[in-house]
Amino acid sequence: MTTPVFIGDRLTAAGFRLAGLRTLVTAPEDALKVFRDALSRHGAILITASLAARLPAGVLEKAVSAASPPVAVVPDFSGGREPADLAHRVRRALGVET
Repeated sequence: MTTPVFIGDRLTAAGFRLAGLRTLVTAPEDALKVFRDALSRHGAILITASLAARLPAGVLEKAVSAASPPVAVVPDFSGGREPADLAHRVRRALGVET
C-alpha cells in the first residue's frame, strides 16, 4: 500500500509527518507541478486549501472526481484559508439546497 502524501506549508506538514504521511513542503508557485507529480506517483493526496486555490480552475475538481488517487483539501495550520464546504456544494448540485 502506498503512503499518503501531504502537500502544503512547513508548519502544517510537521503534524502530518508525525501522523506518518510523506510530506511535500511546497512554495505556492510550484503547487501545480508538485500536485501533478503527486497524482502520478502517490496514493491518497492531502493538499492545503491555500495551495489548492493556486491550482488552475478545473485541475482540482478533475482530480477529486477521478478519485484515483483520492484527493482531499485540508485547512492549513494558520487557518488563513478553509476548504470549501463540499457537503453544501453536493447538496446544492443535487437540488436539495439552494
